[in-house]
Amino acid sequence: MNKNLLFVYFISIVFFCSCKNTPSNKDIEKKILIEYTCAETAKVNSLEIVKSSPTTSLFGFKGYEYIVSGEVEWPTGCTEFGTSLPSGYKEKFDNKRVVLIKGEEGWQ
Repeated sequence: MNKNLLFVYFISIVFFCSCKNTPSNKDIEKKILIEYTCAETAKVNSLEIVKSSPTTSLFGFKGYEYIVSGEVEWPTGCTEFGTSLPSGYKEKFDNKRVVLIKGEEGWQ
């Protein structure tokens, strides 16, 4: 009986730890916004993860590759670098490739 309890405990720990070692939707959204002007005032709407798979960086670090769809919205607009986006402007993206690698500062 003790062996069964230990086995269940071990499996629970492995499952819990493996779930915590994947990027969150916030991490994915942050990575998507890096490519856009006025990223600090933009937000991602309707994020859909089409596909995900583990990957390895050139230096051997473990990470995840995602194919995502959704839209980026600028609720207050954007006037950075000569850009003139009105408030509420939205831009859709489909099948965008996003790769996140775990670093010392989190998922990047």
